Amino acid sequence: MEFKSGMINITTDLNIETEKLTIKLVEGFGWNIILYDLFRENKIVKNNFPKEKGIYTLVINYSENLVYTELVLYKTDPKNEHLEFDFYKENNRIFCRIKSDYATELNKEIVMNELDSQMKKILESIKTEKN
Repeated sequence: MEFKSGMINITTDLNIETEKLTIKLVEGFGWNIILYDLFRENKIVKNNFPKEKGIYTLVINYSENLVYTELVLYKTDPKNEHLEFDFYKENNRIFCRIKSDYATELNKEIVMNELDSQMKKILESIKTEKN
């Protein structure tokens, strides 16, 4: 499958269930954060990209148990950023090739990892509190 917008391209092989995939940038730490959803509910969220230089956290989630996070530094205003994500499944693991015009630390191939047990407990407690 392929999803395209001006700033973001996402491609996946047939083994990736894109409705289980979310990609976001997070600004700030602790309680004072701003979320920039880039991909959710099987579509690219348009016009929802940070406009300021700074440090962000890229968060990719697949299903409820696979995650990848990376600190991203935008030294200049990222208004012309172009991100590419190419997801594929191999040997029962999910990989992604990421390319960025501005954030060189993102130009790599990553593997989605299971949440560690401590993080699973935290997420479970949050779900329980909401209900």
